[in-house]
Amino acid sequence: MFQMHNGIKILLLLLSGITAVSVFALPGDSKEMLHIKADSTIINYKRGTKYFQGNVIVDQGTTHITADRMTTKENDKHLIEEAIAYGINDLAHFWTTPKAGEQVVDAHAKIIKFYPITHNATLQSNVHVMQGENNFQGQLIHYNMNDQTIIVPETKNGRAVIVYNPD
Repeated sequence: MFQMHNGIKILLLLLSGITAVSVFALPGDSKEMLHIKADSTIINYKRGTKYFQGNVIVDQGTTHITADRMTTKENDKHLIEEAIAYGINDLAHFWTTPKAGEQVVDAHAKIIKFYPITHNATLQSNVHVMQGENNFQGQLIHYNMNDQTIIVPETKNGRAVIVYNPD
């Protein structure tokens, strides 16, 4: 387990994007209109699920997600408890501006999972997260905002690489 250092900001912002998840984007992002575009959409209000297929684009203020497919699941209070962006042909892509004047956080992975209620995020397969000169590459990351912990479990597909500029 890797305890977050105060100066490391690379993954601190992965939970933003999609209304209930915009914890670390610019403060005004959560009040911005949420726009989701896709080639097709299936919404099941009874189950609280939404399925977006083909060229998915999510925009809310300075927070953006592109993916080949995305699913969301809401709880009985209509809060998003899970949002998963899938990169099938291309990696799923998430980017946001954390604070005014800070560099954009830019993340790519085959699968990006957000759990806004529990303040968790998981990035799987071909993960690459960048903010300025800081970057992380690996196969799997679990991030918990409450504990400010990053867990990078051992994988058979390679080692985690972290490049951190202390400035």
